[in-house]
Amino acid sequence: MLLAAALASSACFQMTTVLKVSGDGSGTIDHRMVYTTAAMAQLRQFAALGGGRGPSVDPLSEQQARDLVSSIGPGVSYVTSTPFSSPVGQGREATYAFTDVSQLRMSTQPAAPGGLSVRAQGLGTNGETITFSITHETGGNALLHITVPEPNFLDALGSPAAKGQLGMIKSLLAGARMLLAVEPAGTLVRTSSPYIDGARVTLLEVDLDEVLKDETLIPRLQAATTPDEAKAVITGAAGLKINLDRDITIEFTPAR
Repeated sequence: MLLAAALASSACFQMTTVLKVSGDGSGTIDHRMVYTTAAMAQLRQFAALGGGRGPSVDPLSEQQARDLVSSIGPGVSYVTSTPFSSPVGQGREATYAFTDVSQLRMSTQPAAPGGLSVRAQGLGTNGETITFSITHETGGNALLHITVPEPNFLDALGSPAAKGQLGMIKSLLAGARMLLAVEPAGTLVRTSSPYIDGARVTLLEVDLDEVLKDETLIPRLQAATTPDEAKAVITGAAGLKINLDRDITIEFTPAR
């Protein structure tokens, strides 16, 4: 419950991660993270309450960006990062390079600063892990496989207690936005994801403010008796783009 106290403010974070993959399985990761000023202060307060470094905790420091390498996977290196300010708050853009996409372990939620790891009502600082593999077709095209676990927030929103805790959930994650996308280096041939914008394939996009504006969403999720019924509810939800297939494929012709 300390996480609720730490982040129960206006918009807490916005995270964008774009994976750029070459035909040989190498590539780069562009990662953009923004926290509001209130969320930054409360993260430090939470760290102090938990016996951490308190005021020295900075989730947007260059060191934090460098430390993220170890959680992404072997063969990943830090390239560069730049702090910035926006109307939302303070942020940092970072670029990483990787040698083998099959070694990556991408989280759907931001890493907690200072090694903090907390969960609250099924919503926490440790997200699900997305994994990848790459094969090659006879004609030379690359086929990227993305294994995506079911988002834990779906279980949280569909739980019997969710309706009574909706106010806390809105306060806890108000303004939170997440985007995870893949851009193959070459010509996109086909993908099992319905969310395509040019060469970009969206794996997950969540605007929780939009999701939670629909007051019928939680009752409909609670009324679903099968996974297929729950998927049907989620598929039409505003503010949510998610392919609920566990295996997403992207076929592309590698750039020469």
